[in-house]
Amino acid sequence: MLPRAAFVALFWASVQVAGHGGSSTSSSRNVASNLEEYCFYSIYTSLSAYTFEGSVTVQSATSSSHSHGGSSSSSSESSDSSSTQTSETHSHGSSVSSSAESSESSSAAHTHGSSDSSSTEISESSSEGHTHGSPDSTSIESSNSTSGTHTHGSWQRSVSLAKRGHGSGSYGSYSTGPCNSTVEVTSMYASAKAWCSEKEFKAVIPYWQSLCAKNSMELMSLASIEPLLTDEYLNSLPQIDPDQNNVTTTGTIDSPVLLTKKYYTRAHKSYVSHDYAMPKHKRYGWGIIGYWGAVLVLGMMSKAWTVFFSRRSVRGSCDPETPPSLQSKKGPLASLFHSLRTHIIIPATFAPAIPNHQQLWLSHALPKRVDTLIVLGFWIVGIILSCVGYDSFAGSLSVPSLYQQNWQYTSDRTGVLAYACLPALWLFSGRNNVFIQMTHFSVQSFTMFHRHIAWVCTILAVVHSINYSVLFAKYVGRYWIAWKEEYWYMGVVATILLCFMLVQSMTFFQRRWYETFLLLHIVFAIVVVVALFQHTSFNGQEWVGYLWTPVGLWVLERLARVGRVVYCNLNARFGKQFLGTATTVTYSEASDLVRIEMVPAAASLTPRPGQLYYIYQATWLKGWENHPFSLGAWAPSSSANNEKSASTSQKGHKLIFYVRPYDGWTRRLRDQCRKAGGVIRPKLLLEGAYGHSEPVYAYNTLLIIVGGTGIAVAVPYLLDHIARVKEGKTKTTKIQLVWSVRQKEMFNEVFNEELTEILQHSDITITVFCTRLSKLTSDSESDDVTFPKELSSGVAPVIKATGAESSTSNSSLRFMPGRPNIRETVMSEVSEARSSSTNLAVLTCGPAQMADECRGTVYEAMKNGFQDIEYFEEAFGW
Repeated sequence: MLPRAAFVALFWASVQVAGHGGSSTSSSRNVASNLEEYCFYSIYTSLSAYTFEGSVTVQSATSSSHSHGGSSSSSSESSDSSSTQTSETHSHGSSVSSSAESSESSSAAHTHGSSDSSSTEISESSSEGHTHGSPDSTSIESSNSTSGTHTHGSWQRSVSLAKRGHGSGSYGSYSTGPCNSTVEVTSMYASAKAWCSEKEFKAVIPYWQSLCAKNSMELMSLASIEPLLTDEYLNSLPQIDPDQNNVTTTGTIDSPVLLTKKYYTRAHKSYVSHDYAMPKHKRYGWGIIGYWGAVLVLGMMSKAWTVFFSRRSVRGSCDPETPPSLQSKKGPLASLFHSLRTHIIIPATFAPAIPNHQQLWLSHALPKRVDTLIVLGFWIVGIILSCVGYDSFAGSLSVPSLYQQNWQYTSDRTGVLAYACLPALWLFSGRNNVFIQMTHFSVQSFTMFHRHIAWVCTILAVVHSINYSVLFAKYVGRYWIAWKEEYWYMGVVATILLCFMLVQSMTFFQRRWYETFLLLHIVFAIVVVVALFQHTSFNGQEWVGYLWTPVGLWVLERLARVGRVVYCNLNARFGKQFLGTATTVTYSEASDLVRIEMVPAAASLTPRPGQLYYIYQATWLKGWENHPFSLGAWAPSSSANNEKSASTSQKGHKLIFYVRPYDGWTRRLRDQCRKAGGVIRPKLLLEGAYGHSEPVYAYNTLLIIVGGTGIAVAVPYLLDHIARVKEGKTKTTKIQLVWSVRQKEMFNEVFNEELTEILQHSDITITVFCTRLSKLTSDSESDDVTFPKELSSGVAPVIKATGAESSTSNSSLRFMPGRPNIRETVMSEVSEARSSSTNLAVLTCGPAQMADECRGTVYEAMKNGFQDIEYFEEAFGW
């Protein structure tokens, strides 16, 4: 329970951390700390470009090292004293001519981004006289240090504000006018009164005082000015528009003026849209995280409803004599739920036209329709979030070029959205994903979610990279210089590796070289995360929330694996030696079946149907490799055939796995058994249990259709049924098992002495289809289907009749030649359930064609109006 809680807590914590971008918020980069202050900031910036009567320009002590063009004429003055200059030096119209050419710095333009690349366009426009963007023309190339922490023009405007009395006095000259010139202060206060809302106006004085305090000045008293600001007075003031009134030619303003509404609106929109673009991108990133959060919540609600229904049924809250289908009325809600299951949840994506789900179609696996709709919704959300909500407009004072704004904003947005994909991408990739247990989504579903999140994340990263390349090459002019910067080339490394991982994870490569794929996938994923840490390291802690979350999830997932291995295989008893897991492996040539029997050291390990375990061979050269197998059966460990298991643990269970040897590790295991005479006792380790049990006990009839080693899924449910019958915890009164196998000997291997009890239950009917039986009987009419010695008392030999049904003296067991007719079998049970007004559960595990045919038939029955049916499917491969 603790690991599950840790995973859930970490995932939802990532939403908070990633959403807020760590400890460094966007407000710390912007010139105003909150949105309300931007009203006065727009007025302050616009009017302070002019020279007002009573303003004094003061020379900074360290101007020589921070001259950005406009103050260079005074940089040779004595740095030990403040000198009064003519107010004309406060005009910034002539101070921007060299902004775009000085380009030796590392660009702060790349945020993960945020960028400021407004220099070239603005500096050119300043030659017309006064352009309010001129203070921003100090480009990102003109700084060799910390500009990366200031985004979207806010750093350049901070430099300009320092000259006007906002900064610390380290950027050349600055004016005292915005703080103590009666004319300038009155003009600013009047404009704020005219254009700021009530909430914005309340923020004016505190913000204004903070600007003055940064230059060790105090804002003059406004007591004599405030009574003047009547509507009549404001209407009487002459209005000034920087677009019409050139700063250079206007001269000194000797009486209060009012900034025009038009220019104020333009300035406010420019600065707010520019400085608050990154917070908006982050909010859109919440859309990515929120989408998957909503999917998981809906999945958990569905699972909770199923658990409630099954437990309510088992507790006997309904009349046990009344079939479940008659205990509830078929109202509108039931019809709606049936339609949802029929057309969304159960069928394959393109059924009935293309029934493929487990079968590959054009070399690709097709998901269930519900999974397809979820993935399609995610793609739509990703596209929409990438394309809408941009506040770019022609004539912006921050970045005048509309094209440059679009390149910059889309670069930033796609980068943020790509980062927002990372938590879910890592969460859905692990086998210890707690939402597998908490929702109805299978491992296959989460694997598909993981794959499509990876596609979206990679495409966003590619768009982010391309757009920033265009931005730096066309507008910033330092594309090749950027390649020398770590943040740039590490971003390129991450993008390239993500693209390679997409190609490498295609079904074609996974099915042929899975172990190689897995190893490379893990290594590349680690390199990608490391590269992304470096990619955004210049922004401090702002983006680490998106990155530490995958790291934390991965570490927790690996620790959970180690914990499961230790729990299953190591047991220290007080005063005694450590107990380990005992293993016996046998191989039958006749049935071509490897049987693995393991007695875990953990006696408290409780076997259940639907469980999956990973098996390691620690003493082998590749001991880290592990292979998943469904739990095929279990028995009391005291009945183990090998002496070691019988002596080490008289409690607990012996776990049995049925394995068909194909290639790789299973083939090596078969070869070792052959060399050892059929039986070996290797040192194997268990990791588990994974998987979950389906609530088939809540249905009157259970139809199980399996093929080959898919019997490993069926037998545990039969054993569980027997136990529940004894305890009175099942509604199931009839189970029919249809099993298709190649060799009749496989039946002997599975239904051995531990499983004889299954054949004694009259409510369990087993029909075994032997695909080679007809050939055997025709080749040699003396061949009988033999049974283990333990079964001979209850099961008679098969009747020797070519092509005829083979039955036994036990009416619950039948042998048939050939293959089962899946559709006929399912429809027969559906017809019987309809006539008896009972409900039906269908469980399948077998070859892809069998599973898809079974799903398609259930879908057909549901479309024909049969509501009391449920379909469960276990993946036959891995």
